[in-house]
Amino acid sequence: MLRRFRIAFAIFFWLGITVLFLDVSGLLHAYLSWMASLQFLPAVLAGNVGIVVLFVVITLLAGRIYCSVICPLGVMQDIISRIASWLNPDKKKRKFGRFGYLAAKWPTFLRYTVLAVFLVALFLGSGTVVQIFAPYSSYGRIMTTIFRPGVDYVNNLLADWAVANDSYTFSHVELWMRSGAVLAVAVSSLAVIGIMALWGGRLYCNSVCPVGTVLGLLARRSIFRVHISPDKCTKCGLCERKCKAMAINAKEHFVDTTRCVDCFDCLDACHTGALKYGMVKNAAAPVKTEAKSANEGKTDASRRAFLTTAVSVAAIAKLQADTKIVDGGLAAIEDKKPYQRQTPVCPPGAVSLRNLQQKCTGCLLCVSACPNNVLRPSTGLLHFMQPTLSYEYNHCRPECHACSDVCPAGAILPLGTTHEEKMARKSSLKIGRAVWIADNCVPLTDGVNCGNCAVHCPAGAIKMVPSNPDDRKSVRIPVVDEERCIGCGACEHLCPSRPYSAIHVEGIEVQREI
Repeated sequence: MLRRFRIAFAIFFWLGITVLFLDVSGLLHAYLSWMASLQFLPAVLAGNVGIVVLFVVITLLAGRIYCSVICPLGVMQDIISRIASWLNPDKKKRKFGRFGYLAAKWPTFLRYTVLAVFLVALFLGSGTVVQIFAPYSSYGRIMTTIFRPGVDYVNNLLADWAVANDSYTFSHVELWMRSGAVLAVAVSSLAVIGIMALWGGRLYCNSVCPVGTVLGLLARRSIFRVHISPDKCTKCGLCERKCKAMAINAKEHFVDTTRCVDCFDCLDACHTGALKYGMVKNAAAPVKTEAKSANEGKTDASRRAFLTTAVSVAAIAKLQADTKIVDGGLAAIEDKKPYQRQTPVCPPGAVSLRNLQQKCTGCLLCVSACPNNVLRPSTGLLHFMQPTLSYEYNHCRPECHACSDVCPAGAILPLGTTHEEKMARKSSLKIGRAVWIADNCVPLTDGVNCGNCAVHCPAGAIKMVPSNPDDRKSVRIPVVDEERCIGCGACEHLCPSRPYSAIHVEGIEVQREI
Protein backbone atom coordinates (compact mmCIF):
# COMPACT_ATOMS: atom_id res chain seq x y z
CA MET A 1 0.00 0.00 0.00
CA LEU A 2 2.84 2.42 0.82
CA ARG A 3 4.43 1.75 -2.56
CA ARG A 4 1.17 2.39 -4.39
CA PHE A 5 0.63 5.70 -2.61
CA ARG A 6 4.22 6.71 -3.36
CA ILE A 7 3.83 5.90 -7.06
CA ALA A 8 0.51 7.75 -7.31
CA PHE A 9 1.90 10.94 -5.74
CA ALA A 10 5.12 10.69 -7.77
CA ILE A 11 3.19 10.43 -11.04
CA PHE A 12 1.01 13.38 -10.00
CA PHE A 13 3.94 15.70 -9.32
CA TRP A 14 5.96 14.47 -12.30
CA LEU A 15 3.11 15.03 -14.75
CA GLY A 16 2.34 18.44 -13.26
CA ILE A 17 5.91 19.74 -13.54
CA THR A 18 6.32 18.21 -17.01
CA VAL A 19 3.16 19.93 -18.23
CA LEU A 20 4.40 23.15 -16.64
CA PHE A 21 7.42 23.14 -18.97
CA LEU A 22 5.60 21.83 -22.06
CA ASP A 23 2.42 23.92 -21.84
CA VAL A 24 1.94 25.67 -25.17
CA SER A 25 -1.11 27.71 -24.20
CA GLY A 26 0.44 29.29 -21.11
CA LEU A 27 -2.86 28.89 -19.28
CA LEU A 28 -1.70 26.20 -16.86
CA HIS A 29 1.14 28.15 -15.27
CA ALA A 30 -1.30 29.89 -12.93
CA TYR A 31 -2.43 26.50 -11.59
CA LEU A 32 0.80 24.48 -11.60
CA SER A 33 3.60 26.93 -10.80
CA TRP A 34 3.30 26.03 -7.09
CA MET A 35 4.87 22.67 -7.94
CA ALA A 36 8.04 24.44 -9.06
CA SER A 37 8.07 26.38 -5.78
CA LEU A 38 8.20 23.06 -3.90
CA GLN A 39 11.59 22.16 -5.38
CA PHE A 40 14.24 22.11 -2.66
CA LEU A 41 17.15 24.07 -4.17
CA PRO A 42 14.99 26.85 -5.71
CA ALA A 43 13.24 27.19 -2.34
CA VAL A 44 16.61 27.60 -0.62
CA LEU A 45 17.75 30.25 -3.11
CA ALA A 46 14.42 32.08 -2.93
CA GLY A 47 14.54 32.14 0.86
CA ASN A 48 11.27 30.21 1.22
CA VAL A 49 11.94 29.23 4.82
CA GLY A 50 8.59 27.50 5.23
CA ILE A 51 9.18 25.08 2.34
CA VAL A 52 12.78 24.37 3.34
CA VAL A 53 11.80 23.68 6.96
CA LEU A 54 8.93 21.49 5.77
CA PHE A 55 11.21 19.21 3.77
CA VAL A 56 13.86 19.14 6.49
CA VAL A 57 11.23 18.03 9.02
CA ILE A 58 9.78 15.46 6.60
CA THR A 59 13.25 14.04 5.91
CA LEU A 60 14.11 13.84 9.60
CA LEU A 61 10.83 12.07 10.27
CA ALA A 62 10.35 9.81 7.25
CA GLY A 63 13.51 9.84 5.12
CA ARG A 64 14.03 10.98 1.54
CA ILE A 65 10.37 11.25 0.54
CA TYR A 66 11.24 14.34 -1.49
CA CYS A 67 13.56 12.40 -3.80
CA SER A 68 11.03 9.69 -4.59
CA VAL A 69 7.92 11.87 -4.92
CA ILE A 70 8.60 15.59 -5.52
CA CYS A 71 11.81 15.66 -7.58
CA PRO A 72 10.95 15.25 -11.31
CA LEU A 73 14.48 14.16 -12.22
CA GLY A 74 14.31 11.32 -9.70
CA VAL A 75 10.98 10.12 -11.05
CA MET A 76 12.36 10.31 -14.59
CA GLN A 77 15.19 7.99 -13.57
CA ASP A 78 12.65 5.53 -12.18
CA ILE A 79 10.75 5.61 -15.47
CA ILE A 80 13.91 4.99 -17.51
CA SER A 81 14.96 2.17 -15.20
CA ARG A 82 11.52 0.57 -15.32
CA ILE A 83 11.37 0.72 -19.11
CA ALA A 84 14.82 -0.88 -19.27
CA SER A 85 13.62 -3.71 -17.01
CA TRP A 86 10.61 -4.32 -19.21
CA LEU A 87 12.76 -4.40 -22.34
CA ASN A 88 15.41 -6.64 -20.77
CA PRO A 89 13.83 -8.80 -18.06
CA ASP A 90 16.88 -11.11 -17.90
CA LYS A 91 18.86 -8.25 -16.40
CA LYS A 92 17.13 -8.92 -13.08
CA LYS A 93 19.03 -12.20 -12.79
CA ARG A 94 22.48 -10.65 -12.82
CA LYS A 95 24.77 -11.12 -9.85
CA PHE A 96 24.55 -7.54 -8.69
CA GLY A 97 20.77 -7.21 -9.16
CA ARG A 98 18.83 -5.60 -11.94
CA PHE A 99 21.09 -2.55 -11.84
CA GLY A 100 24.22 -4.41 -12.87
CA TYR A 101 27.95 -4.27 -12.23
CA LEU A 102 28.39 -0.49 -12.44
CA ALA A 103 26.01 0.11 -9.56
CA ALA A 104 27.85 -2.28 -7.28
CA LYS A 105 31.29 -0.87 -8.11
CA TRP A 106 30.45 2.84 -7.93
CA PRO A 107 32.43 4.71 -5.25
CA THR A 108 30.60 6.33 -2.35
CA PHE A 109 32.88 9.31 -1.75
CA LEU A 110 32.04 10.89 -5.11
CA ARG A 111 28.76 12.24 -3.76
CA TYR A 112 30.55 14.24 -1.07
CA THR A 113 33.13 15.52 -3.53
CA VAL A 114 30.38 16.80 -5.82
CA LEU A 115 28.57 18.36 -2.85
CA ALA A 116 31.73 20.18 -1.79
CA VAL A 117 32.30 21.52 -5.31
CA PHE A 118 28.64 22.53 -5.51
CA LEU A 119 28.70 24.44 -2.23
CA VAL A 120 31.91 26.25 -3.12
CA ALA A 121 30.46 27.23 -6.51
CA LEU A 122 27.26 28.39 -4.83
CA PHE A 123 29.25 30.51 -2.36
CA LEU A 124 31.43 32.02 -5.09
CA GLY A 125 28.45 32.69 -7.38
CA SER A 126 29.60 30.34 -10.13
CA GLY A 127 26.19 29.89 -11.71
CA THR A 128 27.19 27.43 -14.43
CA VAL A 129 28.45 24.79 -11.96
CA VAL A 130 25.32 25.18 -9.82
CA GLN A 131 23.02 24.92 -12.84
CA ILE A 132 24.65 21.77 -14.19
CA PHE A 133 24.28 19.85 -10.91
CA ALA A 134 20.87 21.22 -9.81
CA PRO A 135 18.41 18.32 -10.37
CA TYR A 136 15.24 20.33 -10.98
CA SER A 137 17.05 22.68 -13.37
CA SER A 138 18.53 19.78 -15.34
CA TYR A 139 15.04 18.37 -15.80
CA GLY A 140 13.71 21.78 -16.86
CA ARG A 141 16.41 22.21 -19.51
CA ILE A 142 15.74 18.71 -20.85
CA MET A 143 12.02 19.42 -21.19
CA THR A 144 12.37 22.94 -22.59
CA THR A 145 15.15 22.44 -25.13
CA ILE A 146 14.65 18.81 -26.20
CA PHE A 147 10.94 18.06 -25.90
CA ARG A 148 9.23 21.48 -26.09
CA PRO A 149 10.02 22.02 -29.81
CA GLY A 150 8.40 18.66 -30.56
CA VAL A 151 5.29 19.65 -28.59
CA ASP A 152 5.14 22.96 -30.48
CA TYR A 153 5.39 21.09 -33.79
CA VAL A 154 2.54 18.74 -32.87
CA ASN A 155 0.49 21.74 -31.75
CA ASN A 156 0.99 23.39 -35.14
CA LEU A 157 -0.11 20.19 -36.91
CA LEU A 158 -3.27 20.16 -34.80
CA ALA A 159 -3.77 23.86 -35.58
CA ASP A 160 -3.62 23.11 -39.32
CA TRP A 161 -6.13 20.31 -38.86
CA ALA A 162 -8.41 22.58 -36.82
CA VAL A 163 -8.35 25.32 -39.47
CA ALA A 164 -9.20 22.76 -42.15
CA ASN A 165 -12.24 21.78 -40.07
CA ASP A 166 -13.36 25.35 -39.27
CA SER A 167 -12.21 25.10 -35.68
CA TYR A 168 -10.19 27.50 -33.53
CA THR A 169 -9.33 25.02 -30.78
CA PHE A 170 -5.61 25.27 -31.52
CA SER A 171 -3.50 28.20 -32.68
CA HIS A 172 -0.06 28.28 -34.27
CA VAL A 173 3.00 28.95 -32.14
CA GLU A 174 6.40 29.99 -33.40
CA LEU A 175 8.72 26.99 -33.64
CA TRP A 176 12.27 27.89 -32.69
CA MET A 177 15.29 26.51 -30.90
CA ARG A 178 15.92 28.22 -27.57
CA SER A 179 19.71 27.86 -27.72
CA GLY A 180 22.01 25.47 -29.50
CA ALA A 181 24.64 25.52 -26.73
CA VAL A 182 22.07 24.93 -23.98
CA LEU A 183 20.53 22.16 -26.09
CA ALA A 184 23.94 20.47 -26.17
CA VAL A 185 24.13 20.68 -22.36
CA ALA A 186 20.62 19.25 -22.03
CA VAL A 187 21.35 16.37 -24.41
CA SER A 188 24.57 15.59 -22.55
CA SER A 189 22.75 15.65 -19.20
CA LEU A 190 20.00 13.38 -20.50
CA ALA A 191 22.57 10.95 -21.89
CA VAL A 192 24.59 10.78 -18.65
CA ILE A 193 21.55 10.56 -16.37
CA GLY A 194 19.83 8.07 -18.68
CA ILE A 195 22.86 5.75 -18.83
CA MET A 196 23.28 5.89 -15.06
CA ALA A 197 19.58 5.12 -14.59
CA LEU A 198 19.77 2.19 -17.00
CA TRP A 199 22.71 0.58 -15.21
CA GLY A 200 22.36 1.93 -11.71
CA GLY A 201 18.78 2.95 -10.95
CA ARG A 202 19.12 5.92 -8.59
CA LEU A 203 22.90 6.00 -9.12
CA TYR A 204 22.80 9.67 -10.16
CA CYS A 205 20.76 10.61 -7.08
CA ASN A 206 23.19 8.91 -4.71
CA SER A 207 26.48 9.71 -6.44
CA VAL A 208 26.13 13.09 -8.15
CA CYS A 209 23.02 15.01 -7.05
CA PRO A 210 23.94 17.50 -4.28
CA VAL A 211 20.33 17.78 -3.11
CA GLY A 212 20.17 14.01 -2.69
CA THR A 213 23.39 14.07 -0.67
CA VAL A 214 22.15 16.81 1.67
CA LEU A 215 18.83 15.06 2.24
CA GLY A 216 20.70 11.78 2.68
CA LEU A 217 22.70 13.28 5.54
CA LEU A 218 19.45 14.38 7.17
CA ALA A 219 17.83 10.99 6.53
CA ARG A 220 20.62 9.36 8.53
CA ARG A 221 18.70 10.60 11.60
CA SER A 222 15.21 9.79 10.32
CA ILE A 223 12.78 8.30 12.83
CA PHE A 224 10.71 6.28 10.36
CA ARG A 225 12.79 4.14 8.03
CA VAL A 226 13.02 0.84 6.23
CA HIS A 227 14.64 -1.76 8.49
CA ILE A 228 15.27 -5.52 8.46
CA SER A 229 14.16 -7.95 11.18
CA PRO A 230 17.06 -10.42 11.51
CA ASP A 231 14.84 -13.14 12.97
CA LYS A 232 12.64 -13.18 9.85
CA CYS A 233 15.30 -12.56 7.20
CA THR A 234 16.55 -15.57 5.24
CA LYS A 235 19.33 -13.56 3.53
CA CYS A 236 17.94 -14.47 0.12
CA GLY A 237 19.12 -11.14 -1.27
CA LEU A 238 15.91 -10.45 -3.20
CA CYS A 239 15.43 -7.07 -1.54
CA GLU A 240 19.05 -6.16 -2.24
CA ARG A 241 18.66 -6.92 -5.94
CA LYS A 242 15.37 -5.03 -6.07
CA CYS A 243 16.71 -1.88 -4.38
CA LYS A 244 17.11 0.93 -6.95
CA ALA A 245 19.20 3.00 -4.53
CA MET A 246 21.75 0.27 -3.69
CA ALA A 247 20.98 0.88 -0.02
CA ILE A 248 20.50 -2.69 1.28
CA ASN A 249 23.04 -5.19 2.50
CA ALA A 250 20.97 -8.31 3.14
CA LYS A 251 23.83 -10.31 4.61
CA GLU A 252 24.48 -7.68 7.29
CA HIS A 253 20.77 -6.83 7.74
CA PHE A 254 21.68 -3.22 7.01
CA VAL A 255 19.74 -0.47 5.22
CA ASP A 256 21.71 2.68 4.40
CA THR A 257 19.21 5.46 5.12
CA THR A 258 21.46 8.04 3.45
CA ARG A 259 20.86 6.27 0.13
CA CYS A 260 17.33 4.93 0.64
CA VAL A 261 14.76 7.03 -1.23
CA ASP A 262 11.72 5.37 0.37
CA CYS A 263 10.47 3.82 -2.84
CA PHE A 264 9.24 0.76 -0.87
CA ASP A 265 10.06 -1.65 -3.71
CA CYS A 266 11.90 -3.84 -1.22
CA LEU A 267 8.80 -4.21 0.97
CA ASP A 268 6.87 -5.78 -1.89
CA ALA A 269 9.83 -7.97 -2.84
CA CYS A 270 10.28 -9.55 0.58
CA HIS A 271 8.25 -12.76 0.96
CA THR A 272 8.99 -13.34 4.64
CA GLY A 273 7.94 -9.96 6.00
CA ALA A 274 11.44 -9.24 7.24
CA LEU A 275 11.43 -5.70 5.84
CA LYS A 276 9.29 -3.10 7.56
CA TYR A 277 8.86 0.66 7.34
CA GLY A 278 8.34 2.25 10.71
CA MET A 279 9.88 3.71 13.82
CA VAL A 280 13.23 2.38 14.93
CA LYS A 281 14.52 2.64 18.47
CA ASN A 282 17.54 4.91 18.95
CA ALA A 283 16.85 6.50 15.57
CA ALA A 284 19.18 9.38 16.36
CA ALA A 285 22.13 7.04 15.92
CA PRO A 286 23.00 5.19 12.72
CA VAL A 287 21.31 1.79 12.49
CA LYS A 288 24.59 -0.06 12.11
CA THR A 289 27.65 2.06 11.91
CA GLU A 290 30.13 -0.81 11.71
CA ALA A 291 28.40 -2.41 8.70
CA LYS A 292 29.09 -1.32 5.18
CA SER A 293 26.35 -0.88 2.62
CA ALA A 294 26.05 -3.34 -0.26
CA ASN A 295 27.76 -1.16 -2.79
CA GLU A 296 30.81 -0.45 -0.66
CA GLY A 297 32.03 -4.04 -0.21
CA LYS A 298 35.74 -4.60 -0.02
CA THR A 299 38.00 -1.66 -0.61
CA ASP A 300 40.51 -2.71 -3.21
CA ALA A 301 42.39 -0.34 -5.48
CA SER A 302 39.87 -0.51 -8.31
CA ARG A 303 37.04 0.51 -6.00
CA ARG A 304 38.94 3.40 -4.52
CA ALA A 305 39.43 4.96 -7.93
CA PHE A 306 36.52 6.66 -9.63
CA LEU A 307 35.95 7.60 -13.22
CA THR A 308 35.39 11.20 -14.12
CA THR A 309 33.60 11.90 -17.35
CA ALA A 310 34.33 15.26 -18.96
CA VAL A 311 31.50 16.34 -21.23
CA SER A 312 32.67 18.87 -23.81
CA VAL A 313 29.86 21.12 -24.93
CA ALA A 314 30.35 22.55 -28.40
CA ALA A 315 28.76 25.93 -28.90
CA ILE A 316 26.23 25.93 -31.71
CA ALA A 317 25.62 29.13 -33.62
CA LYS A 318 22.48 31.04 -32.75
CA LEU A 319 19.53 30.79 -35.09
CA GLN A 320 18.87 33.96 -36.96
CA ALA A 321 15.43 35.52 -36.61
CA ASP A 322 12.78 35.18 -39.29
CA THR A 323 12.67 38.24 -41.52
CA LYS A 324 9.53 40.33 -41.19
CA ILE A 325 8.22 43.12 -43.46
CA VAL A 326 7.56 46.13 -41.25
CA ASP A 327 5.60 49.23 -42.21
CA GLY A 328 5.84 48.71 -45.95
CA GLY A 329 9.38 47.34 -45.89
CA LEU A 330 11.44 50.52 -46.04
CA ALA A 331 14.70 48.61 -45.81
CA ALA A 332 16.04 45.78 -47.90
CA ILE A 333 14.52 42.49 -46.76
CA GLU A 334 17.26 40.29 -45.33
CA ASP A 335 17.96 38.47 -42.10
CA LYS A 336 18.21 40.69 -39.04
CA LYS A 337 21.24 39.81 -36.94
CA PRO A 338 21.08 39.92 -33.13
CA TYR A 339 23.05 42.72 -31.55
CA GLN A 340 25.97 41.81 -29.31
CA ARG A 341 25.12 43.68 -26.11
CA GLN A 342 27.78 44.87 -23.70
CA THR A 343 25.42 44.18 -20.78
CA PRO A 344 22.68 41.55 -21.03
CA VAL A 345 19.08 42.67 -20.53
CA CYS A 346 17.65 40.91 -17.47
CA PRO A 347 13.98 39.89 -17.28
CA PRO A 348 11.74 42.43 -15.52
CA GLY A 349 11.73 41.65 -11.82
CA ALA A 350 15.29 40.28 -11.77
CA VAL A 351 16.27 43.31 -9.62
CA SER A 352 19.87 43.27 -10.81
CA LEU A 353 22.32 41.35 -12.93
CA ARG A 354 24.03 40.16 -9.75
CA ASN A 355 20.80 38.83 -8.23
CA LEU A 356 20.02 36.91 -11.39
CA GLN A 357 23.52 35.45 -11.53
CA GLN A 358 23.46 34.33 -7.89
CA LYS A 359 19.96 32.82 -7.73
CA CYS A 360 19.10 31.60 -11.21
CA THR A 361 19.47 27.82 -11.56
CA GLY A 362 18.94 27.79 -15.32
CA CYS A 363 15.75 25.71 -15.23
CA LEU A 364 14.39 27.74 -18.20
CA LEU A 365 10.84 27.76 -16.83
CA CYS A 366 10.66 31.49 -17.55
CA VAL A 367 11.85 30.87 -21.11
CA SER A 368 9.21 28.20 -21.56
CA ALA A 369 6.49 30.42 -20.08
CA CYS A 370 7.32 33.56 -22.12
CA PRO A 371 4.45 33.98 -24.62
CA ASN A 372 6.38 36.48 -26.74
CA ASN A 373 9.54 34.40 -27.29
CA VAL A 374 11.63 37.27 -25.98
CA LEU A 375 13.47 35.32 -23.29
CA ARG A 376 16.20 32.93 -24.28
CA PRO A 377 19.08 31.31 -22.38
CA SER A 378 22.32 33.21 -22.58
CA THR A 379 25.34 31.64 -24.24
CA GLY A 380 27.78 34.05 -22.60
CA LEU A 381 30.37 32.56 -20.30
CA LEU A 382 29.46 34.60 -17.21
CA HIS A 383 25.69 34.17 -17.59
CA PHE A 384 25.50 30.82 -19.36
CA MET A 385 21.99 29.27 -19.41
CA GLN A 386 20.48 32.23 -17.55
CA PRO A 387 17.58 34.10 -19.21
CA THR A 388 18.24 37.27 -21.18
CA LEU A 389 16.03 39.32 -23.44
CA SER A 390 16.63 39.23 -27.18
CA TYR A 391 14.36 41.18 -29.50
CA GLU A 392 14.69 39.38 -32.84
CA TYR A 393 11.38 37.52 -32.41
CA ASN A 394 9.36 40.05 -30.44
CA HIS A 395 9.58 42.67 -27.72
CA CYS A 396 8.78 42.56 -24.01
CA ARG A 397 5.17 43.72 -23.85
CA PRO A 398 4.22 45.95 -20.89
CA GLU A 399 1.11 43.90 -20.12
CA CYS A 400 3.02 40.59 -19.78
CA HIS A 401 4.48 39.37 -16.50
CA ALA A 402 4.66 35.60 -17.09
CA CYS A 403 8.35 35.15 -16.23
CA SER A 404 8.08 36.82 -12.83
CA ASP A 405 5.01 34.74 -11.98
CA VAL A 406 6.68 31.35 -12.44
CA CYS A 407 10.28 31.74 -11.20
CA PRO A 408 10.69 29.47 -8.14
CA ALA A 409 14.21 30.54 -7.13
CA GLY A 410 13.77 34.26 -6.48
CA ALA A 411 15.92 35.15 -9.48
CA ILE A 412 12.90 36.97 -10.97
CA LEU A 413 10.67 38.43 -8.28
CA PRO A 414 6.91 38.95 -8.66
CA LEU A 415 5.94 42.44 -9.79
CA GLY A 416 2.87 42.59 -7.59
CA THR A 417 -0.13 40.71 -6.29
CA THR A 418 -2.86 41.69 -8.77
CA HIS A 419 -2.78 41.87 -12.55
CA GLU A 420 -3.36 45.62 -12.48
CA GLU A 421 -0.53 46.16 -10.01
CA LYS A 422 1.81 44.02 -12.06
CA MET A 423 0.98 45.89 -15.28
CA ALA A 424 1.48 49.28 -13.63
CA ARG A 425 4.87 48.26 -12.22
CA LYS A 426 5.97 46.59 -15.45
CA SER A 427 5.20 49.76 -17.45
CA SER A 428 7.40 51.84 -15.16
CA LEU A 429 10.24 49.36 -14.57
CA LYS A 430 13.46 50.24 -16.36
CA ILE A 431 15.32 47.10 -17.50
CA GLY A 432 17.52 48.70 -20.18
CA ARG A 433 18.17 51.76 -22.29
CA ALA A 434 17.76 52.33 -26.02
CA VAL A 435 20.83 53.39 -28.00
CA TRP A 436 20.55 54.94 -31.50
CA ILE A 437 23.14 54.13 -34.18
CA ALA A 438 23.14 56.77 -36.89
CA ASP A 439 25.06 54.68 -39.44
CA ASN A 440 22.22 52.11 -39.60
CA CYS A 441 19.22 54.48 -39.55
CA VAL A 442 17.01 54.34 -42.66
CA PRO A 443 16.37 58.13 -42.89
CA LEU A 444 20.12 58.77 -43.11
CA THR A 445 21.06 55.76 -45.26
CA ASP A 446 18.11 55.91 -47.69
CA GLY A 447 16.97 59.52 -47.32
CA VAL A 448 13.36 58.64 -46.44
CA ASN A 449 11.30 59.27 -43.31
CA CYS A 450 10.63 56.29 -41.06
CA GLY A 451 9.68 56.91 -37.44
CA ASN A 452 8.92 53.25 -36.68
CA CYS A 453 10.68 53.35 -33.31
CA ALA A 454 8.83 56.47 -32.15
CA VAL A 455 5.42 55.18 -33.26
CA HIS A 456 5.72 51.88 -31.42
CA CYS A 457 7.45 53.04 -28.22
CA PRO A 458 4.96 52.32 -25.40
CA ALA A 459 6.73 54.70 -23.02
CA GLY A 460 6.81 57.67 -25.41
CA ALA A 461 10.58 57.88 -24.90
CA ILE A 462 11.46 58.46 -28.59
CA LYS A 463 10.79 61.61 -30.57
CA MET A 464 11.57 62.35 -34.21
CA VAL A 465 13.48 65.56 -34.88
CA PRO A 466 14.94 67.04 -38.11
CA SER A 467 18.33 65.59 -38.95
CA ASN A 468 19.46 69.10 -39.91
CA PRO A 469 18.50 71.61 -37.20
CA ASP A 470 18.66 74.42 -39.75
CA ASP A 471 16.31 72.68 -42.19
CA ARG A 472 12.93 71.71 -40.72
CA LYS A 473 12.09 69.77 -43.92
CA SER A 474 15.09 67.48 -43.62
CA VAL A 475 14.49 63.79 -42.86
CA ARG A 476 13.69 63.13 -39.23
CA ILE A 477 15.84 61.03 -36.92
CA PRO A 478 15.02 59.56 -33.47
CA VAL A 479 16.10 61.06 -30.18
CA VAL A 480 15.86 58.85 -27.09
CA ASP A 481 14.84 60.20 -23.71
CA GLU A 482 16.76 57.76 -21.48
CA GLU A 483 14.83 58.81 -18.39
CA ARG A 484 11.56 57.60 -19.93
CA CYS A 485 12.92 54.56 -21.78
CA ILE A 486 12.13 51.27 -20.01
CA GLY A 487 14.11 49.00 -22.36
CA CYS A 488 11.15 46.94 -23.63
CA GLY A 489 12.79 46.51 -27.06
CA ALA A 490 9.81 47.53 -29.21
CA CYS A 491 12.01 50.00 -31.06
CA GLU A 492 14.73 47.43 -31.76
CA HIS A 493 12.32 44.69 -32.78
CA LEU A 494 10.29 46.83 -35.18
CA CYS A 495 13.20 48.76 -36.70
CA PRO A 496 13.26 48.02 -40.48
CA SER A 497 17.02 48.48 -40.76
CA ARG A 498 18.98 45.39 -41.85
CA PRO A 499 21.12 43.48 -41.02
CA TYR A 500 21.39 45.37 -37.71
CA SER A 501 18.74 47.57 -36.16
CA ALA A 502 19.45 51.27 -36.04
CA ILE A 503 18.36 51.28 -32.43
CA HIS A 504 19.08 48.61 -29.84
CA VAL A 505 18.68 48.08 -26.10
CA GLU A 506 21.60 47.83 -23.74
CA GLY A 507 21.09 46.21 -20.34
CA ILE A 508 21.64 47.94 -17.01
CA GLU A 509 23.24 46.53 -13.88
CA VAL A 510 20.36 47.40 -11.54
CA GLN A 511 16.72 47.75 -12.52
CA ARG A 512 14.76 50.70 -11.20
CA GLU A 513 11.34 52.28 -11.40
CA ILE A 514 10.91 55.55 -13.28
